[in-house]
Amino acid sequence: MVLLLIGVLGTVALVDTAADVGDTSRSREAATNLDREVIESAREIDYDLLLTSSAPAALQGVPGLEDDSAAPGWQIERRKTVYTVTVTSCIYDDPKDGADGGDRANFCGETESATSDSNGDDYRKLTVSVAWGTRKVPLTANIVNPAGGLGPRITSVNSTPTVNADSIIPVIAGTANIAMTIGTTSATSLNWDASDTKSGDQLSNPSRATSWPFTWNLGTPADPDTYTCTTAVKWVPDAPAYLMTFQPFDSDGTPGDLRTQTISIDRSTPYRLCDFDGGRNPQHSSVVDLQWTASFEGDVVSYSVWRNKQGEEATDKLVCDRVVTNECSDANPPGAGGPIEYYVKPQQDNFALNQTFGPPTSLTIPAVGTGNDVPSAPGKVAVAAGSRPTITWTPSSDRSVIFYRIYRDGQAIADRYGKTSDGATLAFSDKASGGTSHTYYVSAVDDEFAESTLEQAL
Repeated sequence: MVLLLIGVLGTVALVDTAADVGDTSRSREAATNLDREVIESAREIDYDLLLTSSAPAALQGVPGLEDDSAAPGWQIERRKTVYTVTVTSCIYDDPKDGADGGDRANFCGETESATSDSNGDDYRKLTVSVAWGTRKVPLTANIVNPAGGLGPRITSVNSTPTVNADSIIPVIAGTANIAMTIGTTSATSLNWDASDTKSGDQLSNPSRATSWPFTWNLGTPADPDTYTCTTAVKWVPDAPAYLMTFQPFDSDGTPGDLRTQTISIDRSTPYRLCDFDGGRNPQHSSVVDLQWTASFEGDVVSYSVWRNKQGEEATDKLVCDRVVTNECSDANPPGAGGPIEYYVKPQQDNFALNQTFGPPTSLTIPAVGTGNDVPSAPGKVAVAAGSRPTITWTPSSDRSVIFYRIYRDGQAIADRYGKTSDGATLAFSDKASGGTSHTYYVSAVDDEFAESTLEQAL
């Protein structure tokens, strides 16, 4: 019995030890995987944040790496085990390309004082330690400077107005300038550019600098109530996503970081639309076709068209509600044949003024009179098959044709697919055929919006 008891207790101890070893192995495996996940996530965040003072907070913002406890430190639970994560990081200056003589407070214990290297930030040495109980698994990785460690780094981007929670500079009414200060490592010049296509500059300082202030002048927008289509647009129009870019250079012209900043401008209600025109179209039972020039403002998202009340109608009739194209068709105009008045408004949808309509632009369609002769149809309409089928034709003999209209898979108004920009263009490419065979028709439209018969592309 004694021998049997010793054997049983030994087996139990062996099983218990094996279970402990298994738990430890699984915990160590989970810790190693967490180490690797943190390091891989560090390669995706802003390189400038990879310092002991800022890396932990930046990494906790990555989905899946959030702090799971209110206790001090950074805890993450995996496989029912709570791990404490510690991250330290420092800058390493590879001596092969000289040493940076600047502020070395965040460098990896180096004391070089030479100045032959304009940018000593060659890579960041990141150490991640994952601990549980009395055990821990450390892992170290080197993360290379995305600028190659050659050109100067951008260390900060400050602005007035300031950046909001969505990393956008919001510009509201009354703002005429955006003041920027770009912080860099030692650099001799800095290029900046704004995507309004006309603003930008190269700032220079032969003796080197680390702070680069400049101003983007937005201009003063015209009053929407007094704006006309002949008003010269000398200001930066409203738009939800301008991109400003910055890049520093060293004395040899070696480029450094390329950084971007999104600017959202919303300083006025939409301006009235221009070139509002239209006419009766006998080809489609005298529907009224209308068109206008698209707004030059990037925050205008749609257009709405109304018909002034006729006869005993109590209110104006909404004909096209928030269309995103710059044309509209009134399929049921009044049948008396008298003049009809329409007006179109642009609508914006942005952060400050929200869903706001601009002032109306009006148009009167004359009463039915002597009639408008339907223009002659285009000739020799053909289609070249392919991933982007191209439809071609010969011109209408009517000199008053202002554009050609293309229909796809039908001849109703709902089948309208595109149009040319003028009466001289004699081809159209379908860039969204989806690899499917379609039937195309082409018509000519004159300056009174009468439309010819539709000719099928063969």
